[in-house]
Amino acid sequence: MRKVKTFKWEKNEDRTFSKVVDGEGVFIQYGTDYEEFETGPGNFTTAVIEMPDGTVKNLALDLIQFLTTGST
Repeated sequence: MRKVKTFKWEKNEDRTFSKVVDGEGVFIQYGTDYEEFETGPGNFTTAVIEMPDGTVKNLALDLIQFLTTGST
């Protein structure tokens, strides 16, 4: 299992959003999620991440970064 850095979107005072570090966890596997639109659901790939406290997050792929392990 590979370690990952997780991110979240945070609202700035000027009403824009910035991606900020949220923590580190362990990548478990890829998953799926969906978002509803007027024309129907849109599916997208996610990452299932286990956090150090045992909680599990299902994050969009742009909200994780794999960390190097030192071996190739």
